[in-house]
Amino acid sequence: MKRADKLRKADALAFMLTHIVVEQGRNFELNPQNLFQLMNLAGTAVDQVTEDDNAIAHEVMEQIAKQFIDQLPIGQLKP
Repeated sequence: MKRADKLRKADALAFMLTHIVVEQGRNFELNPQNLFQLMNLAGTAVDQVTEDDNAIAHEVMEQIAKQFIDQLPIGQLKP
């Protein structure tokens, strides 16, 4: 099985949402804008993991999820 077949955009999106909400305990509004941004970030994660044979998928997705959390307005982020 090729490495690219191991991580799909939908899997990356599910992991990132789980990481943000469950592991980090963050609540935010999943509006169309945030969903679109998360979908794009999931695609970026897949690209990074696919391009770098040494990349660890969950670490890449956690780093990208952190960037998403950091850019949320204070009003949307409820720890």
